[in-house]
Amino acid sequence: MKKTFVSALLAATLFSSGVSLAIAGPMGGGFNTGFCGNAGYGYHARGNFGYQYMQKELNLTPAQVQQLEQLRKEVFQNSATNQSNYKMPMFDSMKSGNFNKQVFIEESEQNAKLRAQNRANYMEHFFSILTPVQRQKFVQLQKEKMQFALKNMENRQQMLQNRINYLKSNVQ
Repeated sequence: MKKTFVSALLAATLFSSGVSLAIAGPMGGGFNTGFCGNAGYGYHARGNFGYQYMQKELNLTPAQVQQLEQLRKEVFQNSATNQSNYKMPMFDSMKSGNFNKQVFIEESEQNAKLRAQNRANYMEHFFSILTPVQRQKFVQLQKEKMQFALKNMENRQQMLQNRINYLKSNVQ
């Protein structure tokens, strides 16, 4: 009972923060199915949310939008069951009063495998709703999103390097 309560509390926390992989879709970020606006600029900034953005970019039919909404509802309804299958590595690894590194690693790996399976099931169902042309467009949008993220990280890296150089010059 205690483990179920803790699992439910964890699930609620993860859902409220948008972290849950079962609901998050293929690339995280709520149930917007992996889109973050135009090439990763963020759907909040552009006023688009999830299926509205996908409907426009992928030219989804109303029937497809309805199927995706049904998929989201099914994932949400199954999330409590999925969460109860996860182990509690930190708690279980300290049951004996000492820290058992092996238990922690094994249970963490099991949780990661379950999350990957849930995400793969979601993506399989998601892709089955799309037409071949829409799938290609979705993949292209994901590539653009990754290119944007890479450029953003390169800019951050340069900014940090500039800061390091500044600090070094002031320390010497």
